[in-house]
Amino acid sequence: MEQQQQQHPQGFKRKQIYINMDLQFKYSLILIFTMFIEMVIVGLALLYVFSQPQPDIPGANIYFIYKVVLAIIIFLTLCNITVGVFLSHKVAGPLFRFVMCAREVANGNMRIQVNLRKGDELREMETAFNDMTERLRGVIREDRQRIQDILEAAGLIEESSARVGKAEKDKILEEVKFIKEASGKITQHFNI
Repeated sequence: MEQQQQQHPQGFKRKQIYINMDLQFKYSLILIFTMFIEMVIVGLALLYVFSQPQPDIPGANIYFIYKVVLAIIIFLTLCNITVGVFLSHKVAGPLFRFVMCAREVANGNMRIQVNLRKGDELREMETAFNDMTERLRGVIREDRQRIQDILEAAGLIEESSARVGKAEKDKILEEVKFIKEASGKITQHFNI
């Protein structure tokens, strides 16, 4: 907690707009391109409307303009929804996968790996998550070995306590010292 406060002091504000330049730049370009296409469509539609001959019926031209503008708005709204769903799926799908894998890790499944589909975003996060679980598996293996060593030492102490002599007491003290040292190393890899 103390380390977290040092990294993000109270009142922390991000000063950098582009955190992941590749990802953000790509989506910014897609959005700018979509807006440009929409402006071209609106411009062409208005050019078409105003290039039509004026009818003799008063108000007919305004009614025609309303219909065209309404059709353009509906079309562009559908385009924006389609682009939005496509873009959000590229990020939301991988995030959903990370949440599911994180829950598996929280439930004790350390063999889980995140495997994103080709074309999905957040590849750096995939690599970092998989590296994290691999390192955690290594730490768990080391700690299990330490626990096994501690259990063996405890068994030796148990056996030795039955025939206590001067030499045996030294052996027992040596095993107790080992237990203390080995116990201190279990899960020392984690900051809590």
